Amino acid sequence: MSEVTDQSSQYSQRLDALFQLEFFGMKLGLENIAQLLERLGNPERTFRSIHIAGTNGKGSVAAMLAAIHQADGKRTGLYTSPHLIDFRERIRINGKCISKEFIADFLARIWPTVEELRATFFEVTTAMAFEYFASQKVDIAIIETGLGGRLDATNVLERPLATVITSIGMDHTAQLGNTLEAIANEKAGIFKRDVPAIVNCDPALDSVFKKISEERNSPLRFVREWDIPKEWKSLQPSLEGEHQEENLKTVLATISGLECQPSFEAIQAGLKHTALLTGLRGRMEEIHDDSLSERSIRLFLDVGHNEPAFRRISEYFLKRDIRPVVIIGLMKDKDIPAILDILSGFASRLVAVQAETARALPSAELTEMAQFIGLECLDGGSVATGINHAIKTANSGEVVLVTGSHYVAGEFLKNFHGAEVVTGMPAQA
Repeated sequence: MSEVTDQSSQYSQRLDALFQLEFFGMKLGLENIAQLLERLGNPERTFRSIHIAGTNGKGSVAAMLAAIHQADGKRTGLYTSPHLIDFRERIRINGKCISKEFIADFLARIWPTVEELRATFFEVTTAMAFEYFASQKVDIAIIETGLGGRLDATNVLERPLATVITSIGMDHTAQLGNTLEAIANEKAGIFKRDVPAIVNCDPALDSVFKKISEERNSPLRFVREWDIPKEWKSLQPSLEGEHQEENLKTVLATISGLECQPSFEAIQAGLKHTALLTGLRGRMEEIHDDSLSERSIRLFLDVGHNEPAFRRISEYFLKRDIRPVVIIGLMKDKDIPAILDILSGFASRLVAVQAETARALPSAELTEMAQFIGLECLDGGSVATGINHAIKTANSGEVVLVTGSHYVAGEFLKNFHGAEVVTGMPAQA
């Protein structure tokens, strides 16, 4: 066996073992991650960071912030979740994915501790990201929470440059609470003493954020009350969708409070090339392919997966007077009736699909629920089968949207031949 083959085998085996941890579920709390990081020498204390939480929008905000700092010449780490195709997408420096060698070596080194602590998948992955950023001496790391904030593994960050809340919506209610106030309280758990907190949420939740910011002496800025400097008013996001204007305001409000602000030129370049610099995909991304162009079919990909996200998707298409064919696969824990109600207002018809995960709602069940409320819906089966059918049967001039979850988006990118050109920077071998 060659050395290269052996290394690849080690990587695959180690990664398989890491994914096995997902079967033990999630465990909110900071005790395990704190112990993991202590045994690594607390790498999270060696780099500057910006910490982001929110129901929707945090991935886009994180990508914009990372792209801007990268364009400003900073060695920039980016930690997000989940990935679409390759686990390594979660951990990047200047757009390039973490190496397989680092992952294999890290997991081999830390595995006895993982077994001793019964650490979760996300705890181990977070420790890996922080160790990688420290070892590669990043100038700054943009860190996205996995779930919630207060008890999320990323919340071991003690002194980020800023904490950011992008939005609050009804999602993951079993873990975060069944009211917007309870969810806001969990998200605001990332606020730190004397660290600026930037919030872009419904005014009805202001009291929650004010209370926690006062308790922690966190300087609080509501994005809607912040005036964009005149010289910044011409800046525009390159990411599609009206909601990206709100994300842009959040990004600019965050940057304006940093001690070391990126230059205007860097902000402009980072916003213009966000997807290219960071590898971000699936944010109302149009997929270009000759076979589609010949039939005048436009194909979009979006990772929207909850009610607030679908409201934004609906606004995008209604504003453009477009009624797309929607290929959709949802997870069992989502508010399916609410999402279907939104879809009924803008979709011409649905193709229900089922991603390859135990969390996925069966496509037959989704089809039945859609048809019950009068939606035209076909059971497409698997993501690959459903997409192929929908595209083959689409009429000339129609718009097709693939959406519903990161799992669906990932399987689409793996299976559709027109999506193989990655928007982002190439990954390291």
